[in-house]
Amino acid sequence: MAIDPMHLPIFGDLDPTDPPAPVRAASVLLLLNVGLTAAHLAVISARTDHDVSAALLPLCLALGFALAIRGGRDWARVASLLVAGIALLLMLGVVDGPLGVAALALSALLVLAAGHLLYRPEVRDYFTPGSDETADDTIDDLDGGPSAGAAPGSRTPRR
Repeated sequence: MAIDPMHLPIFGDLDPTDPPAPVRAASVLLLLNVGLTAAHLAVISARTDHDVSAALLPLCLALGFALAIRGGRDWARVASLLVAGIALLLMLGVVDGPLGVAALALSALLVLAAGHLLYRPEVRDYFTPGSDETADDTIDDLDGGPSAGAAPGSRTPRR
């Protein structure tokens, strides 16, 4: 039984491939950004009476998206950078003193470096949906025969 290429596991393929070095580095940079942001918000929460609980959801999402990037998910590139931008805006709202400015600047540099690594031309093939082996497999009909007239990634025949 072949697996439908549109319904692969979220955090990896059944036959995983090793991500390119820039993708691994970008994932590590995004994970470092999550750690730095969490540490900065914990310090802010301990020193002042700011409620930073609104930042927990973006941090958890950023953690999951950074892991999904390693699985070759194209949507995770966009989502992780958007969530990291939201976390930067939340950090900007609670910055106080030189420590806060330094943490914000370092966090922004981590996100920019990860974004640069994720959109380099040599990693484009890793995120292309048709580049993995499972997308080239034939899709079987319910009766077990190949659907010769089906559109790519679909069981419905072309009209």
